[in-house]
Amino acid sequence: MDRKFLGLVLFFVILLTSQETVLQSEAKICEYPSRTFKGLCVKDKNCVVRCRSEGYNYGKCSHVRRRCRCFKPC
Repeated sequence: MDRKFLGLVLFFVILLTSQETVLQSEAKICEYPSRTFKGLCVKDKNCVVRCRSEGYNYGKCSHVRRRCRCFKPC
């Protein structure tokens, strides 16, 4: 009975520690408005080009306000 309990406790410890390492390895993504994009943002392709020229990883049009939003890891 003690061996089964010890094995179960060990299993949960390994399970919990493996989930913590996954959470720590995920990077946060920060969002910024484009400084050079003018007008309404309709196509993501144009926004991506502007954001990359500003030094961000990628860009995307916001659906509500039609603004170009740039993204990069924090």
